[in-house]
Amino acid sequence: MHRWFDLAGTDNTRDLGGIPTADGRLTRHGVLLRSDTLQELTAADVTRLCETFGLRTVLDLRAEEEAGREGRGPLEQQTVDYHNLSFLPAAQWVMPDDPRYPTIVTDLESRDRVEHYLDYLRLASDAAGRAVHLLARPETGPALFHCAAGKDRTGVLAALVLGIVGVGREEIVDDYALTNERIARVDARLVRLPSYNRPNNPLTVDRMLCRREVMHGFLDGVDRLWGGPAAWARSAGVSADDLRSLRARLLT
Repeated sequence: MHRWFDLAGTDNTRDLGGIPTADGRLTRHGVLLRSDTLQELTAADVTRLCETFGLRTVLDLRAEEEAGREGRGPLEQQTVDYHNLSFLPAAQWVMPDDPRYPTIVTDLESRDRVEHYLDYLRLASDAAGRAVHLLARPETGPALFHCAAGKDRTGVLAALVLGIVGVGREEIVDDYALTNERIARVDARLVRLPSYNRPNNPLTVDRMLCRREVMHGFLDGVDRLWGGPAAWARSAGVSADDLRSLRARLLT
């Protein structure tokens, strides 16, 4: 089944269903969406998300300042539960008029980006653990999680969730790299928005790509530091019941 969930107001929204696990099962469609920023959703997009998909919960992984500056978009007017769970500690979020911004938020080499991803778990473990806990609960219902581009913070949470339910390494990396099909469109949208405008540090599509070695390096780090995604989750306060619930929700 086609995994892209095409909306006029986003470029990188897709269903986490239809991905094979190591034991031959598939992840379930209609449970979790991963996405880029939602602030430009159209009325038709909102109808599709709320009425067709049945969206009940949004997890916003952007920094509090970032979300406040850019806004939530039209879903703020809907009866959808909203949780702002920043994967970036305050010290790592810098507005683009700060001269340090290009070195902190953009243009990271692969090795640096792996460490950046691991820092989400080292420095924002409460937010990351809370995100997994919420996605595991049946009452959360169909849910969507997103950041700005839908590739870094969102890619890390997707990798953790898929790893917890038993999706294999290459399939997790495939999901991460799928963003590259839409990366030019993602960048074109972001560059219009105040928090991501980069007049002094323009990025090329090549520098925005989701590189497979980065996700491999991140997963290697999770294995080395915590013993794997499920063990990381337990260290971040996610209960064994939550892990079982997540697998029951997401697996066919």
